[in-house]
Amino acid sequence: METGIVSYGTHIPKHRIDVREIYRVWRNVTPEMFDKMSFSERVVLMPDEDSISIAVNAAQLALDRSGLKREQIGGLFFGSGTNPYATKPAATVVQDALGLRSDIIAYDIQFSGKSGTSAIITAAAFVASGACDYAIAIGADTLNRHFPPGTQMEYSASAGAFACIVGKDNLIAKLEGWSSHCADLADYFRTEGERYIQLGGGWIGYVSAWGLLEHIVPAGQNLFKKLKLTPKDFNHVAIHQANGIQPMMAAGKLGLDMFAVMQGVMTPSLGDTGSAGTLIPLAHILDNAGPDERVLVAAYGSGAGSDCLSFKTTAGIEAKRPKKDLVMEQIDDKLMVDYATASKYENKLVRSPMMLTNYL
Repeated sequence: METGIVSYGTHIPKHRIDVREIYRVWRNVTPEMFDKMSFSERVVLMPDEDSISIAVNAAQLALDRSGLKREQIGGLFFGSGTNPYATKPAATVVQDALGLRSDIIAYDIQFSGKSGTSAIITAAAFVASGACDYAIAIGADTLNRHFPPGTQMEYSASAGAFACIVGKDNLIAKLEGWSSHCADLADYFRTEGERYIQLGGGWIGYVSAWGLLEHIVPAGQNLFKKLKLTPKDFNHVAIHQANGIQPMMAAGKLGLDMFAVMQGVMTPSLGDTGSAGTLIPLAHILDNAGPDERVLVAAYGSGAGSDCLSFKTTAGIEAKRPKKDLVMEQIDDKLMVDYATASKYENKLVRSPMMLTNYL
């Protein structure tokens, strides 16, 4: 049964830091790396922002753009690798904040950088089965709060959220199909009780794509075979981008057109937004795409696995094109901060975890 995206929304926190400001403090890389890896700025979180709050903002925007009533939403799937709670679900907090009814199915999905695409696949399966008419799928992460100061990942670890409403009617992009490839791999990980994520692989050169190519390439090739498509059939590509090198590495292996890939590379402006890293570029593509254009979304989750999805825009995309809060507008709406302010806002100073006072 045909399913796809009815509407979508993103949230990119306003505060940013220039990577050279981080370098001014630590000087732990060669500055030439910033150009080679396409890093310029990354998001900084305020103390009251987390993956739940930014997800709520993105989902609220998707709901507003859809024209649907709250009671029409029958499912909510929250994809994130950085849930602020160790055991409590985030999905129910989002559900409550959005004012959705209580008899919907809602749960969290955790698969690192592909948590968001897995949420979309889950939502599409529920809608296609008839279990609900509409479902919200979310990809939101706050990696910047979960990498330690003084490490190379501090330059890229960022935050952002994407949400879409999946349904069968009034689609702006039809989900043509998807394919996944998964295998256990010691890539990025964070064990229970640990504050910070650790690197299983490396940060630069080929090792920065360790695990990525082994999963995205077979997932993409299987999708092409499954749908009887070729790389040339895709007008746009949104591909995993922990740095600016990775999309080009994966695209080259898959035979994708580099110009189609480059328009979806947003690392220089945003850094690595985790499970929103392929979906914010998807939103940017939908902000500008015309009818009957095909979009490849290829996400990678450390641990490890890949989801590849094919969307085709419909004739209705232009009539439903958002007039405000576009991705580029959110990127341009920013306030730059220095390193000391970023460290304070992201709670990276040592203090008691039980302090209840304002930390501004």
